[in-house]
Amino acid sequence: MAQRSKKRQIAAAALPLFLENGFKGTSIDMVVKASEVSKATIYNHFPDKAALMAATLKQWIEAHKPLIASRQSLDFDEFVQRHWLTDDAVRLYALVIGEGWRFPEAKQLFWSQYDRLWRQALGYLSTNATALEADAIEMRLDHHLLQRLQRL
Repeated sequence: MAQRSKKRQIAAAALPLFLENGFKGTSIDMVVKASEVSKATIYNHFPDKAALMAATLKQWIEAHKPLIASRQSLDFDEFVQRHWLTDDAVRLYALVIGEGWRFPEAKQLFWSQYDRLWRQALGYLSTNATALEADAIEMRLDHHLLQRLQRL
């Protein structure tokens, strides 16, 4: 259990570094300092920085699973901003889009376990909608994301 806890501690300390500095700009030495463990401990848990990124994203995604709100109580735009496109989520989108080729496993994890699941969850709200309405919802989601990315 202590090993798992240490791994989670390292991944949690790495997240703000990746968000602030990007993948390339975050060094293992920075993670050592932030997580207050030795470099050997980090490499004991993660063979390389890409594996650390994957674990960091997996841990973050686990804590940010999609929420489904009832259609009656939903202000769609506000819901998207508060639950899907949080500040950290938008920064992760920017990181994955900009540097995802450096950590392909983590990039795939993000698209399949975060973006796809959120789009499905929000699309669930339009299950009785026409194809045109469903397309409009998808376009609104893309618009929200692009607006938030432009503000970074």
